[in-house]
Amino acid sequence: MKKRLFFIMIGFSLISSGIFAQNIYPVTGGEMIFSQSTTSFTQDFLDQYPDARVAADNVRWTVFFHFGQYIHYDVNDKFGLYSGLGVRNVGMITDETLPQTVSEDTPYEDYKIIRRQYLLGLPLAVKFGSFDKHFYFYGGGEIELAVAFKEKYWTGSFDRDDSKTKSTKWFANQTPTFLPSFFAGVQLPGGVNLKFKYYLNDFLDTDYRVSSNSNEGSSFSVSDLSRYKESQVFYVSVSWQFNTAEMFGY
Repeated sequence: MKKRLFFIMIGFSLISSGIFAQNIYPVTGGEMIFSQSTTSFTQDFLDQYPDARVAADNVRWTVFFHFGQYIHYDVNDKFGLYSGLGVRNVGMITDETLPQTVSEDTPYEDYKIIRRQYLLGLPLAVKFGSFDKHFYFYGGGEIELAVAFKEKYWTGSFDRDDSKTKSTKWFANQTPTFLPSFFAGVQLPGGVNLKFKYYLNDFLDTDYRVSSNSNEGSSFSVSDLSRYKESQVFYVSVSWQFNTAEMFGY
């Protein structure tokens, strides 16, 4: 009797593990990101420099480097969950008119400014649809670690024709260390995936200041972020995602 019960339990475990393995699988994908920002200056900054302005928030398009490796768990054919890790390049492009010097009667200059962060993200999402037809909707939240910051800007116009200044830094203070967001999207048959993501906090850390901007008569530093009232970022992405196990046959 004990032997029979033992073999029944072993058999049940094998069957269960087979079902469980089928319901858990890896998915790999990248992203083509179209990001948009909403930025504005503080009233204190505008009072000091009345001709300063954000002339435009431009769409930023990137394809490199975006990579995600996710683990999906299908509770059944209609409902499931997924999590994993993703690396992506997210940023913003603004056209700004700024003072040339830290003084009341300063002349102004136009700048095109690009700022981006490489982010390491941990998402958690629910999904529902028809998984056997590879068609479903999903939504969830993500927390991302800011890893590598880059800032570059062109002086003299809103084009990329004049002199360029560039700086990069690992684990920089120009953005918050962690950036939370929520997202929603749809997975279409054939692998195409459409997603919308909205960052809950400002992208730039307004506590980041450049000391020379406090000295009367000094050249104004574009890198000082205390002038921003808001710097909200959201994006739409298009990607192709595939079941890694099916593709490589394991």
